[in-house]
Amino acid sequence: MKSALAQLAPALDGAPTHRTWIDGLREAETAARQRDQSMTNSDSSPVHPARLIAEVDRFADPDAIIVGDGGDFVSFAGRLIERREPGLWIDPGPFGCLGSGPGYAMAAKLARPDRQVIVLAGDGAFGFSAMEFDTMVRHRIPVVCVVGNNGIWGLEKHPMQSMLGASVAADLGKSTRYDKVVEALGGYGEIVEKPQGIRPALERAFKSGVPACINVICDPTAEYPRSSVLM
Repeated sequence: MKSALAQLAPALDGAPTHRTWIDGLREAETAARQRDQSMTNSDSSPVHPARLIAEVDRFADPDAIIVGDGGDFVSFAGRLIERREPGLWIDPGPFGCLGSGPGYAMAAKLARPDRQVIVLAGDGAFGFSAMEFDTMVRHRIPVVCVVGNNGIWGLEKHPMQSMLGASVAADLGKSTRYDKVVEALGGYGEIVEKPQGIRPALERAFKSGVPACINVICDPTAEYPRSSVLM
């Protein structure tokens, strides 16, 4: 390998660089980040999901493990959260199933007990495996789950409305108290209705030392900004 690279090296002399291309990518990314600021800085109530994601990202330790479990809500997370090294972001991938978050989070916390482990869950995804908080309580696994509770299946409702002008079977309960479910199982729960309350709630959740659910009431009209809708 060393010999092969030594022979290839002279061929690079005078070769064109990719600097223009790289600079163009950087400019495009910077412009996109600036466009997203209207969402991530939103003071609206119900909370804009992008503001919620941004608050969690600002709160999380540099080595925190963040688990994504949801549809539209986790699309915002994938757009806005960047981790510094592999293993600090976990999700089931585009063809994975909802409800995998608590399992991933328990494994992460057991493997890295000294780190923050945060689950970002849509309210639909939370419903798939909420009883795993019973497991967390019994085994003393202090994971913090942040639920983006907009009362809809956003990944289905918004595209249906865009394409059909109506939606079918895409509504969930309004402001369901998922935090009370976790409290009843022996964990910590708190509801948040304004963006200014997100960080203090996260601080209290981690300080509690038990599995926790921060139930944030989000705006159901805040649609993930896709560039196109498949017909």
